[in-house]
Amino acid sequence: MNYEETREYLEQLNNRGIKPGLGSITDLCDALGNPESALRFIHVAGTNGKGSTSAFIAGILRASGYRVGVYSSPAVFEEREIISVNGRNISKENYVNLIGTIAETGLKFTRFELETALAFLYFKEKECDFVVLECGMGGELDATNVVKNTEVAVFTSIGMDHMQYLGDTLEKIAATKGGIIKPGSSVVVSGDNDTVVKETLCKLADGLGSKVTIADPAMITKSRFSLSGTAFDYKELKGLKITLLGTNQPQNAINAIEAVKALEERGFKIKASAYAKGLMSTTMPGRFEVISKKPVFVIDGAHNEPASLVFRDNVSLYFKDKKIIYIICVLKDKEYGKVINNTVSAAWQVITCTSPNRRRGLPGYELAKAVSEVNPNVTAADSIDEAVELSLMLADNDTVIISFGSLSHLSRVKEIVEHKNEIKKDRHGKDDK
Repeated sequence: MNYEETREYLEQLNNRGIKPGLGSITDLCDALGNPESALRFIHVAGTNGKGSTSAFIAGILRASGYRVGVYSSPAVFEEREIISVNGRNISKENYVNLIGTIAETGLKFTRFELETALAFLYFKEKECDFVVLECGMGGELDATNVVKNTEVAVFTSIGMDHMQYLGDTLEKIAATKGGIIKPGSSVVVSGDNDTVVKETLCKLADGLGSKVTIADPAMITKSRFSLSGTAFDYKELKGLKITLLGTNQPQNAINAIEAVKALEERGFKIKASAYAKGLMSTTMPGRFEVISKKPVFVIDGAHNEPASLVFRDNVSLYFKDKKIIYIICVLKDKEYGKVINNTVSAAWQVITCTSPNRRRGLPGYELAKAVSEVNPNVTAADSIDEAVELSLMLADNDTVIISFGSLSHLSRVKEIVEHKNEIKKDRHGKDDK
């Protein structure tokens, strides 16, 4: 297969949907010689914050001189970005060749199972010292949980999401995600979690002889937020700086700090300077990311209720008294009604559009109808392109445009905004005369 044929093959696998369970991935890894058995893992589970926490962990470890693989999904801008080593995405050549190797096994698997096995093969080939492994969904029956060599299990913020698979209470969801804890591994739990979540995870860890550390937000002091980044102190670490924006990002950063400190306790050497250097060097596209300054244009992947609450706080923090235009795109299997209720009431204008994810996207006109029950100033655009162009037409110097919801539409939004100077505002909906 060439690259385009490989992409078509992956599109076909999308039709197999989501199938929780370890049977297929176990058979697949066995057929490939169990590449995961040669690797050490920091396994990350949670509802929100997994990607940022994983990126911070990888940044600190890289700053300490380790070769670090990262498996993080979903992709936002390019399919290969879900698999990287020391910040560089898997090459097209490796991507095509290793997928071909997996296809030749003749086994049946989902796309996520294939990509998980692909990551293991690539990280073994690249002789990674550590792999930061992000769960796709859940934990216990997630394909990533085929691994045995987990040094640290990290739990970010856990909320109500994927209830049809994970359970209908926080306790059930936490227990399912807690299935990634291995006997004797270290455990880090984000301190912003509900008490029932922390208690559930601590009980599971205790039963497996695993030490738990709570990444306590009360230990974050002297926080200073601006659009250029965030500075804060955490315990003995003073003057830490991160470029990722949002009130939630210091918490994700200390999740990472505690995960790496747990590795130190397990005997791995970490340079004292690596914490500050690694956090500062970490970037994460699509997480409250400013992609334009004139006008200010932000993209964010707030797609569930917990994320929408953080998103609302961030908008209030950075853009108080600004005129807000929202572009919203969601998946129909998400609790988009709660997202709407948490976000749109204060918007000057809301523009809805349909997700590029054809199987799961909610039509823009249906989303507009739901938004209108909270804010009547809503328009359904025929496409993402039209939504962005309309927002740019409406914007003035006092306006902030924010596109959020499904991660699947953010790459197209960013592409259009990067070429916004080519958009002739007086041509919107009109032919040249």
